[in-house]
Amino acid sequence: MPYKPMDIKHHGRHKLVAEELQRESIAYLFSLPEHGMAGYLYSWVSGLGRAGSAMFLYGPTIGDEPIEVLVNGVVMDDGQDFDDWKVGDVHIKHGDDETMSATFRGDRVQIDYDFTPSHPAYLYSCHPDGSPDFIADDRFEQSGHITGRVVVDGVEYPFDTYGHRDHSWGMRHWGIAQHWKWCETQAGPDLAVHFMELHALGNRLVHGYVWRDGAMAEITDLDVKYKYDADFWHTSAVVVVGDELGRTTTMKGEVFAKYKMTPHPMSSNHEGSMILEIEGVPGAGHLEMQWQKPYLDYMQSQNYVPNHAEG
Repeated sequence: MPYKPMDIKHHGRHKLVAEELQRESIAYLFSLPEHGMAGYLYSWVSGLGRAGSAMFLYGPTIGDEPIEVLVNGVVMDDGQDFDDWKVGDVHIKHGDDETMSATFRGDRVQIDYDFTPSHPAYLYSCHPDGSPDFIADDRFEQSGHITGRVVVDGVEYPFDTYGHRDHSWGMRHWGIAQHWKWCETQAGPDLAVHFMELHALGNRLVHGYVWRDGAMAEITDLDVKYKYDADFWHTSAVVVVGDELGRTTTMKGEVFAKYKMTPHPMSSNHEGSMILEIEGVPGAGHLEMQWQKPYLDYMQSQNYVPNHAEG
């Protein structure tokens, strides 16, 4: 099934049903191993018109405690679109040519972030099975060239590298997926791999793409092997993907910065930013593993340490 280009209208805001579980979110990631830090800018709006934003910054340079700034419950007009979107200290502007820019102006942290896509956006509904409706009516993923700076306590960290964005809209049932792996990786403008592996409703669902040699193709095979520590945090991963064009692509990554996100009482998202290579080409990216929080709580209550845990 050949790749279908995404309609540019999906960069804009979508009409949601007036329910709290209806949600539209936009996220912009950056992994900066050269500076010992990673993070993302994030904003969302519910079907009831309540918006929020977040800035997360973490890694060895930041220290044991991440820097987190969250704002929620901001009333947003239905006509306000992402071409000029400001919630709290996060200000996002989408261009007509798929570029975007974002700024964050906080007390300790200031961020300037400019994004130019390096490949076409991948829309989940283009998958033969469509988008899993319990996580979103639809969503897209796109890697790109990012430039800008992060300033922490007056110290400036410029960047000129590759990053990623995603955008989802529709119903979000946090408790239905038992586990997922969401991964974005990029090695220069000509190599990118994204996948989301979901375990839900007794099924294993895999969506994603390979961008290589100027061609986008749907993932058809996925094998993920990872190592983890005694606290069940992943520390490294080796990913082998096959795609519709018959290509096999290998990504190897080491986690250099981690952060725990708890977007819902049912979910504990282990965020791991990585130094990596795709087919031997150096790059950077991110591997998120979502676990049901009761599952992790049970393991901890039993003092269970996985047999193959490192350390």
